[in-house]
Amino acid sequence: MKVKQKGWICTAALACMAAGHAAADNIVISGVIDVNVESLATTREKLTRVSSGGLSQSRLEFSGTEDLGDGNQAFFLHQMQFSADTGVGPTPRESYVGIRGNWGALALGRQNTPSYWIVGYADPGWSGDYSRVSNSVFFYAPWRENNAVSYTTPSVNGFKGRFMATAGNETADHNGRVYSTGVEYRNGPLYLGYVTDRKDIKNISTPKLESSRDNYISAVYRFGGFEPTFIYHTYNGYYAYPPYVGFQTKGWDVQLGARWKIDTTHSVYVSAVSRHDDVGKDLTNGESILLGYSYRFSKRTDAYVNYGRVLTKGSPKVPYPLTFNYSGSGNPERGTQIGLRHSF
Repeated sequence: MKVKQKGWICTAALACMAAGHAAADNIVISGVIDVNVESLATTREKLTRVSSGGLSQSRLEFSGTEDLGDGNQAFFLHQMQFSADTGVGPTPRESYVGIRGNWGALALGRQNTPSYWIVGYADPGWSGDYSRVSNSVFFYAPWRENNAVSYTTPSVNGFKGRFMATAGNETADHNGRVYSTGVEYRNGPLYLGYVTDRKDIKNISTPKLESSRDNYISAVYRFGGFEPTFIYHTYNGYYAYPPYVGFQTKGWDVQLGARWKIDTTHSVYVSAVSRHDDVGKDLTNGESILLGYSYRFSKRTDAYVNYGRVLTKGSPKVPYPLTFNYSGSGNPERGTQIGLRHSF
């Protein structure tokens, strides 16, 4: 009996090893290491530091696919973000599993919202540390959500739909639930997108369930290596970062930008946002800009220089950030980064 049991255990172990080897053939390990030397100025202090994520957030990524036959494919993605300057982390980014085919793609897990993809394509800063789109346009709006189910349609005559619903905090009161619906259009050099997001969230001061609505229009047009970009965004409702910040507001903002791939080595980009808050209580009007240049040594390695500036009217309760990667005195109003990014 013991001999049979040992034989069964060995057979099972070998089968697991073989299965693990087969799975490894479809797994891709990739990531980004991005570190810069940065000079920041706030209303209270100036400092020079080493920071992470000037062009792309530093992360380790595992992804994989499996052919299921009949044109269908299973896929997964798991990303772990960290601060490359200190090694602190990881914190979660996207982590999901799904299936796709000529009928579209279905995914479950922690995912970027459709607005991330539709609006983010018009971001010349590509969601970097000083991105005016991620830091000013998406200011406290849905961006990347837990417990999400998403469906992306196939492209038909240039049109593609993106849909997402989340379970939020998975409580009976629907706290944290997000619903996002968008459509995008690609035809040669032209890209157009529209997306609307609704989020339900508890007021951090009362048990009342609040909601917010964000609507976005984005556009990009390509002239050779030059791409002007446009985003128009309206917002209305209650926004919160529990348990620290919560506020009721409404308004609109517009982003004008451009990215120019001068040649295979040199690229420049600019992004400017003007935000107009109709309530003017917790937030206020403000302008911000990002100017950047990157030098490509190879397909995987870039050097870059970023300059960012935020101009805020008055002294709002919740100031618009130059970067969220800061915990010192005051809110950074301007900064310069000189950095190096390597993808693997």
